[in-house]
Amino acid sequence: MNWLPAAVLVCVASSLVLASPAQRAATKASRGPRVSTDATCAADLGAGVTSHRRFCDVIIASKADESVAVRIPAHRGTARLTFDLHNRIAVPPEDRPMPQTFASNTAIAAVIGPKSELARAAASSEFRTTADLFDRLGGGPGGGPKTVAPGPATPVSVTIPAGIASIGIVGVRLEVLTRLGKQAYDTPGRPVGIVSNIRVEFTPR
Repeated sequence: MNWLPAAVLVCVASSLVLASPAQRAATKASRGPRVSTDATCAADLGAGVTSHRRFCDVIIASKADESVAVRIPAHRGTARLTFDLHNRIAVPPEDRPMPQTFASNTAIAAVIGPKSELARAAASSEFRTTADLFDRLGGGPGGGPKTVAPGPATPVSVTIPAGIASIGIVGVRLEVLTRLGKQAYDTPGRPVGIVSNIRVEFTPR
């Protein structure tokens, strides 16, 4: 008549094992924040020589797939988009006189959702020598660096509302000041800046 209590004890012990603190912690961790870097660039500039980051042009456009499209994985609550926005610097020949190399650039970009604009960001920097650049891009003429390069990084952080599965990073306007004067550009299809280090932090469903 002693077999019934033993069986009950075995069942209770099994339940305790299944609900152990270690297993509860593992389950909680599996549902914790994760990071996605899933982005598609209409104009991929390649990798940085020093940073090895992937760089993409930010193009004036009304649709994500015409500039930089970022997928937001299925998630609970809001997600957090972060990236670095750089000015797009046209690097002149090294033998050009120093005063002629000066340029002050301001790139304005927008983060857009399926129906509306979510946020705007701006990057401003000055260029005089290659020491003012964030990095150089490989794949240029003769195996050297490209003649376009990213300026200093401006960190951007945007909260993505719940229910949005994709966003776009698009250009809005470019302002350039050189020794010849100030010019502004807002024509669709024109690159205004460069983006790198795109990350989406989210909590899986």
